[in-house]
Amino acid sequence: MKLKRFFSSELLYVIICLSSLFCNAQNNKTYQKTELTIIGTVHFPTKNINADTIYSALERLKPDIILMESDNSNFNSDFTFKKTYDENEWNAIIKYRTNFKDVLCRPIEFEGRNDYRKTNGIQNVDVVFNEINLLDSLNLLSVKHKKIWARFVELANSLSEFDNSSLKEINSVSVENLVRERQFYQYQKLKEIVDENDEFAKLKVNTASKESISYREMYNRYCYFEELRNRAIIDNILKWKAKFPNKKIVTLIGFYHKYFLTNELKWKQKENDFELKVY
Repeated sequence: MKLKRFFSSELLYVIICLSSLFCNAQNNKTYQKTELTIIGTVHFPTKNINADTIYSALERLKPDIILMESDNSNFNSDFTFKKTYDENEWNAIIKYRTNFKDVLCRPIEFEGRNDYRKTNGIQNVDVVFNEINLLDSLNLLSVKHKKIWARFVELANSLSEFDNSSLKEINSVSVENLVRERQFYQYQKLKEIVDENDEFAKLKVNTASKESISYREMYNRYCYFEELRNRAIIDNILKWKAKFPNKKIVTLIGFYHKYFLTNELKWKQKENDFELKVY
């Protein structure tokens, strides 16, 4: 009987040791190649997407690192949060970090995004869209420009139909293609309207630094910045991938940006030694 108790005690000790080793291995897991998953999100709750939806996606994927649509101003030097926001991604990550304490969070946003927008007078480009719509309603646009505006409105309305869709649906290829065309019209085709109509050179707006610029200049700055911003996000993703190789990385990004990131990053997989995973 004593021998049996001793054997059971020894066996229990071995099981505990093996379990501890397994847990440590899981906490320090590495992969043959970095796995990078990009999840397109919405910042505020909808009928089918909220913080719990995004948390569930993170829980399924179990990332080692979460890359966030934020810049360094929201982080302390040790990458704890200095400031948080009542948004889906932030609330999901806060919950995830509570339950998975080893996960790392890092910023990928263009540094000083909001200040850049204010300084350059591009924080409110809706005035340009309103002016295009006004010119269209007054029948002052050319036939070519009317077609461009009509297609942009059609694409925008089509995307609005996905306002209450699931996380899976807004990450589908069909939605990604729709966003791609919509963004092409916004940053390329609408720019043609602005550049080719004198009205946009006459109308003025003041920047935060009291500089007076035309609607045309504002829209050109806006289009340039959005390209610059997307490329900065890609550079930051690759920077963190290089710093933490052979890990599972999840990037949370507004789903209007996802098409650009996936299209650019898929060509960088071999050179940067990572695998882009489909969500």
